[in-house]
Amino acid sequence: MRIKFIAFLFSITAVVYASPLDTAYDLLDAVTYQDGYALEEIFTSDLYRTFTSFFEQVRALVELDPALAESILYNRYGGRVTISDFQGLSDQEIFGKIMGEICLQPEEQIQQESVNMEGREATVVFLYFNGASISFRMVWENSYWRIADTSLLATLF
Repeated sequence: MRIKFIAFLFSITAVVYASPLDTAYDLLDAVTYQDGYALEEIFTSDLYRTFTSFFEQVRALVELDPALAESILYNRYGGRVTISDFQGLSDQEIFGKIMGEICLQPEEQIQQESVNMEGREATVVFLYFNGASISFRMVWENSYWRIADTSLLATLF
């Protein structure tokens, strides 16, 4: 009985300390390590479903017209992601490869962090010393802060 109570307290503590700022840093870590598997837990279910739908469309194009698909992928990702990736890799593995396209500054270069929370929504902004910034729009979903949009996506899709 006592062990269950302690486990319950730890689970409450983990949720209490999980913040939108933590989720933003989780995404930066996933990008840094090209961990496509982590994105399933970081992005909202709707946004993640949008990505998997995109991957399904690319796979369909690969089947229909491989030359066109290869050309589009090469123009967008410079050869980093190919049609063979869509034929043999999981969505998470493809996501990991695509994240290699994002060029992040080191976290040590973040000059300022701001978090604005309103109910079940939050906005996080990182400002870097050189004036660059990254923004994240989040929602509270399934007991976690999840990213619904970020300025990083403009470089991916």
